[in-house]
Amino acid sequence: MTDIIKLTVVLTLTGVVAALLIAFTNSKTEAKIRDQAIQAQTSALESIMTPGATITEVVGTTENGLPPQYWTGVNGSDTSYAFKTGSFGYSSTIVYLVCVSSDGTIQGMSILEQNETPGLGTRVQEIISNKYLWNGLFSKKEESSPWFTEQFKGVNIFKPVTIEKSSGEWHKMDKESREKLLQNNGVTAITGATISTRAVVSGIESQAKKYLNAIKGNGL
Repeated sequence: MTDIIKLTVVLTLTGVVAALLIAFTNSKTEAKIRDQAIQAQTSALESIMTPGATITEVVGTTENGLPPQYWTGVNGSDTSYAFKTGSFGYSSTIVYLVCVSSDGTIQGMSILEQNETPGLGTRVQEIISNKYLWNGLFSKKEESSPWFTEQFKGVNIFKPVTIEKSSGEWHKMDKESREKLLQNNGVTAITGATISTRAVVSGIESQAKKYLNAIKGNGL
């Protein structure tokens, strides 16, 4: 009986010490993780806004369908709008920033968070490199964007967005095929990850459209 009591006390103390260590570690890393997330969002925002635009953050009421947070980018007489939205994919909520012009044309997109199936849905953030392994190690870092979000540029959120499944992925298409796809206000699906693709498109067609309408004062 005494041994059982001792074992119980030892296990309890071990659990308490472990919990305290975890809490201490979290307290030390939480601020750093938050700062990194803010920096990642800032970098993503700058990458999708028109170059040279003056970016202003707007935080306010969610009345009349307004997003809780959005950004305006003013470049001369042109104003673009960016906001964060998200939709559930195959196994996670895909959170992304989308920047649109006042007429609803997408100027840029960036995936912020996702936890989709590795090798399939995670390809929403895939960057295709044209470098070989042996020369890529010593060459200048490639300036590139994930092909999946890059294909949304020029798509209009006020029109139905088509998902093309039969013509292959966008990054493998020639210029003429890409232009034809854009004329149909379409994007290509990630092979084997149609659900993830459809989730992003669904968020654009519903939530993003409502946000822009509310910002422009057109109601829902």
